[in-house]
Order: sequence, then C-alpha cells, then structure tokens
Amino acid sequence: MPQQVFFTRLKVISASYGPAEGRRLLDGSIVDYSKSYPIPYTRDVLPFLNNEVEEDLCIEDGVSHGVIKYSYSLMDGRPMNVVFGDPCPGSTKVLRIKYVFQDYIRKEKESSCKGDPGYHIIPSRTFHSTFAEHEKILLRRQDPHLLLLAGDEPKNQMNPTTQQSTIFLVDSTQSPLSASKSEIIIPIIFPFLSVRQRARCQLVCLHWREIVLNKGITATIDINDHLLFPLCQDTSSVRDTAIGSQPLPKLSYNSHTTSHTHTTSDASTKHPHRALLCGLLKSSHSSLTSLVLNDFSHLNPSLDIHPTLPHLSKLKRLDISRIPSITDDTINLISAHIGERLEVLYMKGVRGVSDDGIVQLARLCNRLKVLDVSHMHQLTDKSGVAIGQNLTELETFHGRDNYKLTNNSVDLIFQNCKKLVQATFWGCIKLTHVGPDTKDLSATNIVLLNLWGCIGLTDDCVERLSTLTNLCSLCVSECLSLTDKFVLEITKILPQLRHLQLRYLKRITDESLNAIALRLPELFSLDLSFCTKLSVGGLSELLLGCRSLSELRLYSCTQLNVEGATDGGNNNIGGGRQLAQAVRHSALVFLDLRRCQQHPPFSKDVHFLNTMKELGYNEEIEYLFIKKTDP
Repeated sequence: MPQQVFFTRLKVISASYGPAEGRRLLDGSIVDYSKSYPIPYTRDVLPFLNNEVEEDLCIEDGVSHGVIKYSYSLMDGRPMNVVFGDPCPGSTKVLRIKYVFQDYIRKEKESSCKGDPGYHIIPSRTFHSTFAEHEKILLRRQDPHLLLLAGDEPKNQMNPTTQQSTIFLVDSTQSPLSASKSEIIIPIIFPFLSVRQRARCQLVCLHWREIVLNKGITATIDINDHLLFPLCQDTSSVRDTAIGSQPLPKLSYNSHTTSHTHTTSDASTKHPHRALLCGLLKSSHSSLTSLVLNDFSHLNPSLDIHPTLPHLSKLKRLDISRIPSITDDTINLISAHIGERLEVLYMKGVRGVSDDGIVQLARLCNRLKVLDVSHMHQLTDKSGVAIGQNLTELETFHGRDNYKLTNNSVDLIFQNCKKLVQATFWGCIKLTHVGPDTKDLSATNIVLLNLWGCIGLTDDCVERLSTLTNLCSLCVSECLSLTDKFVLEITKILPQLRHLQLRYLKRITDESLNAIALRLPELFSLDLSFCTKLSVGGLSELLLGCRSLSELRLYSCTQLNVEGATDGGNNNIGGGRQLAQAVRHSALVFLDLRRCQQHPPFSKDVHFLNTMKELGYNEEIEYLFIKKTDP
C-alpha cells in the first residue's frame, strides 16, 4: 500500500549570494569557482530566505492539515539586491541554493499513540539551484519516482496547492503511464537531460526532431557555462566532458524556417563556441528566455545572432557586456525584433554603441525593467535624457563610470522612472546631488542607491537623500568630501538603513561610529575599509551598541594593528584582544580584518586568534573570520 503524503515542506539547507562565474571583482581578479571560492565577496543569505519560506502546516482538532506543493516561489519577485543587499558592487551576481523537500506521511491510526503528531517525515533528494541576479526564485521539485497514482481526480492531481489533493510515493517501474507516444515521453525525460542530450534527441527519428524543435532544447544559453561551452586549448575540436566524447550533433532549422536560414561562412567555425552557439540558438527559438554572451570576444554579430533575433519569440534577458563587435546596428536590430518583450539588458563596456543607439533602444524597448550601461564612457546626457523620458517601467538602472552624465539626465531619471528600486551612479563625478526634489515624493520606491566615487557630492547632499524614505542600502564609498556631518545627518533621516558602505571615507571618526550604533537599529552590514581615523575603542562601542550587525568589513584599517607587537614581555599592545572581547557580545557572522596590521615586522597575537576560534569563527582567509551557523 503506498504511503499517503498530506503535506510538503521546503527546507533550505544553504544559500549564498555572490559574483557569477567569469565576472571581474573589485581587486581585478576573475571569478573561477573551479579554482577558488570568492569568500570576501559572497554573503550567506540563509537567514533571509528562511524568513521567506511560509509554513502551511496547521493542526485542527488534533488532526494535521497542510498543503502539497511541487514548487515554492520566494521573495515575490523582489530583486535580490533589495532583499540581500549588494555584497559585491559592480559585479553581476548569482544566488546558489541547496534545498530539500520534506514529505509529511500520515501514520496509520493503529500505530499512533498519545502525544504522537500522527505523521513522520521523509526527505527528498537534495536539490541545487542557481538563479541570476534579476531572475525570479522558483524552487522546483523533480523526483523521478514521484508520480501521480491513476484513479484520482485529474483536477486534484494537477493542482499543487489544493489542500484536498493527494500524492503517493510509488515505484517508478510500476507507473501506469504509457510510453507509446512521443508527446508524452519527451516532456517527462527532458528535465533530466543536459542541453546536449536534448539536442541529440533529434537524432531518434523525424517525429522526435519535430517535437524537440517545437519545444526548444533550452530556456537559457550562458557562454559562461563550462559544461555547455567547455574550456579547451585545442579549438579545432570541442568535446563535452560532462557526457562523454561524442560531439554535439549538427543543428539546423526545421523545414518551416528554412527560408530564414543564414549560411555560415568558414570563418564562423574557426572558434568552436561560435558554431555551437549558432546551433543552440537555432534549436531554441520557441524556448529561449535568457541569452548571456558577456565577454565573448569571438562573437560575430552579423553571422551569429542577427539572423536569429527575429525568431526569438520569448527572449526577455540579454547580456552582451564587453563584446567589442557590438555596434549600433546590433542594438537597432535588438530594439526592432525583441524590444517589445525585452525586460533585462546588460551592456557593460560596449564601447561600439553611441548615443544614437541608446536613444533608439530607449524608444523601442519601453518594457525594460533592468538596464546596465556601466563602463560606456562615450555616453552623454543625450542617452541619459532618452532613458529618463522613455523607460518609465525601469526598476533597476546601473551606470558605472558614465562620467559624462550630469544632473540634467540623472534628475530626469529620478523624476520619470517612478518604479525605480535600484540605482547606481558609480563614478558619475559631475553629480552635485542625487535624488528627487524635496517637494517630489514620487521616488520613494528607491531601496538601493550606489554613489561610489561621486566625488562631487558634499555633506549638503543629505537634503535630497531625505526624500528616499524606503532606502535600505546606501553606498557612498570614495565620496572623499563627506565627513562626520554627513554620517550624523544620514543616520537621523534614514534610521531604516540595513546596508551602509563608507569605504575610503578617511575623514570620518569615532563620532560616526557612535551615531551608527545609536540610530541604526536594523543595520546588517557595514563597510569601513580604508577608514584610517577609527579606533578599536570606537569599534568596540559600535559592536556593543549595534546588536543587529552581522557583517563588518575593516579591510586595510592599519591603525587598528590587530596583530600588534609585544612590549618585551607578555603584554600585547595591539588592538586585536580588545576587539575580540567586543565580538564576543555581538551578533557578527562575518569580520574582515585583512591588512589591519601596521608595517612589518610584526608578531601574530596567538591569544587573539585563539579567542576568535573559541567564539566559533573560522579563519577562511588570513584574518577574514566567518562564523558558521546551523541551517
């Protein structure tokens, strides 16, 4: 007799939010997870996600009731930076989640006893999922042995949230499902196949080929996926290391799209990834929703993507960052063919696109929700004004090192983009203020604001920032003119701040730390790296007063001298021991003390290191401490 499942619960085991594979970090290094994990730039977000998981189990009259779910949607579509903060400004990030589903099995009445909850729990296999920075989080369950038993009502079978629905755990070999029709088989096996294996399904027969092409072999093509685009030195041939030595079969259009094919020249096959990309695009017309091509310098747009753009009926996310061959011609085709559907566009460092291309993009892609034009130094206020006038649905705008932009365009973006939640104007050195006019309260949706390196800002910019009443994450790193006066005022008007980055503000003192400790009760992360006027005593008061602080970065605060030196006896005159005592009474999980030593020679303070170890902190990198928490 199969066991009846009356309730399914999601349990998140671990979750981290950090830079994506192949992205450049603040120190100039490239992320490569096969070699090392970018610990300093990654945030443990398990506490955030645990707060998002709803508990649907309840007990009425001694009987447990619940809801059966095959998938969980978290965060209600809110951007990850808004919920988690930004642990690595300027880098494209991903969320990595490890989770299980727990099936609550109702016990037989005969086996129940007094005080027994009446059920036992069977966990599913462990699932690993990765989500792009602006992707909706949907944790799915795909168990090959989890099949619906015949004889139940169809409506209840297919509704994952109906309380009356019932599922059973049965042996997959006893499934009554008929395998005689390809239309039934392919949707079942596809979720368990790699992209290359799906492509090879076309070789089974003509009927399978037609179904595969109509269904599409993948929803996402990412040039950074080393399983799909393996790294190799011999570019004459590429093998799929994940599934064996057989090459991907040659892919082409099906019969009804033959008139749109574009003959690829011999030049397009010189780099194997180009030929593979063309084949994947041709076989994913009906399914592709995300195309990530960042840093693919071998791309020839006119041959590789221009012929495919008219057929990508579902594409919503596109990343063409740092591709030198992208010009206004490609932007015009993107705007014309997929502009009505495109929601996310990354084009960092695309130097071949002019103001005219951005104007055309802003005019036709009026459904854009996310736009990143960072490192496009050639853009002027002509582009900024076009963005502010046309992209009224914009929720996230990133503009780093667009130093030609002035308040003429930035003010217009704040004024017209009423749905804007995240805004980055990193390195816009001509800005003298940021935020809407004090009489305009329409921009109160802003939650994250990055003003790193806006050296034109002074303490007086607080007046405009006071209108951003929902602001939770603020970065004013390297705004060199800001002083204690700015910190004192900002903590008064924005007490809801959860993430604050004051990196390189070398004018602030312990007075700022006291204001933060007293006025920011919900502060989660604080970056004070390179702030050389802070003392160990001030930091101790900060940790004792700011009980919610979980992440503190003090990189290169050399005056702290955490290792210190001895005075000739057993007395250590460094600041590590005093700081460790303050950490003992804090909620810190992440503490960065790298390079917080004075000039060598110096001796390590073993007492300080042992104290941190006793408190449960692991020294992941030298003087970078992370406290492991139970899931």
